[in-house]
Amino acid sequence: MLYILGMTYMKMNFFKSIYLRAFIGFVFSFLIVILLCKPFIKYLKRKKLKEKIRECGPISHYSKKGTPTMGGVLLILGSLITTLIVGNLKNKFTLLLILITILFSLIGFVDDYKKFTVNKDGLSGRKKLFSQSLISIIVWIFIKEFGLTSSNVLDFSIINPLIHNSFVYIGSLFMLIFIMLVVNGTSNAVNITDGLDGLAIMPVIISCTILATIAYFSGHIEMSNHLSLYYISGAGEIMVFLSTIIGSGLAFLWYNCYPAQIFMGDTGSLALGGIIGVIAVLLKQELLLPLIGGIFVVEAVSVILQVGSYKIRKKRIFKMAPIHHHFELMNIPENKVTLRFWIISLLFGIVALGVVRLRGIL
Repeated sequence: MLYILGMTYMKMNFFKSIYLRAFIGFVFSFLIVILLCKPFIKYLKRKKLKEKIRECGPISHYSKKGTPTMGGVLLILGSLITTLIVGNLKNKFTLLLILITILFSLIGFVDDYKKFTVNKDGLSGRKKLFSQSLISIIVWIFIKEFGLTSSNVLDFSIINPLIHNSFVYIGSLFMLIFIMLVVNGTSNAVNITDGLDGLAIMPVIISCTILATIAYFSGHIEMSNHLSLYYISGAGEIMVFLSTIIGSGLAFLWYNCYPAQIFMGDTGSLALGGIIGVIAVLLKQELLLPLIGGIFVVEAVSVILQVGSYKIRKKRIFKMAPIHHHFELMNIPENKVTLRFWIISLLFGIVALGVVRLRGIL
């Protein structure tokens, strides 16, 4: 809406600025969530949409029983409403991100809702993966139809994040498989990480901040050339979209930090992970993503190692997986585990930005 005003009226030309709209998007989304979260918590309590603690989880988590969940509904709504206000709705990336956000949120919402109405396990793993894969196909079709870079070869290539003009062309079909691995993997990794109060949302905010920075540089001809990033026309609008996620996320953290008054549920975690994965694909930063979201990789790998070790050796590597539960069972306080994971996530993000800068030198 603001972009259209900037395009229509000369006196409002400043609304075309990506910087300004990103700032307004951050502020608006923050205010929407911070102001509506408390009444939303009361609503969830009235509807008895409260967290059910797994019996196999840490004993200390039993005190969390009854905490309202599905907070991701408000988080995502705050972002989408703000995007409609500040985003360029003629931009192909903005429209795609709105669509995939809604679709990922629907998967998470159905999963959360089934836990309260059908069975406590929610949507089956196969149905989740199938639904996520359909969204990956949409992203793949988008790339085929509209392209990302000026070269079709680059669009279907895996880019070396360290060396400019270093890439491997894998073709359209293998690119689809690769997109599924990136998007599905990131979506589920964030979902796995969402196990302690505030643990997932801060790494999400950090990851979105790094991707927003890369998006702005990639959408700017001179800056993309200076940093040896591939120029992607219109990618700057991804920064505007991500600013709304960052604003909503920070406001949600106000109520989600220890001790949490609300949990985001799968509605939030699956959607946020999916968004991060899709944006990494759109910016051709798939191989940098493990650094950007390093803490999500650590959490997901800990589960894979635990399951694999038990199936092969009948022995567990960790006291409990994901790894944040392992540290809890070592009698490290939950808020200390969370804060240390935040620090590690920030360090991963700084290293990722360093790699981007290094790319322009090598």
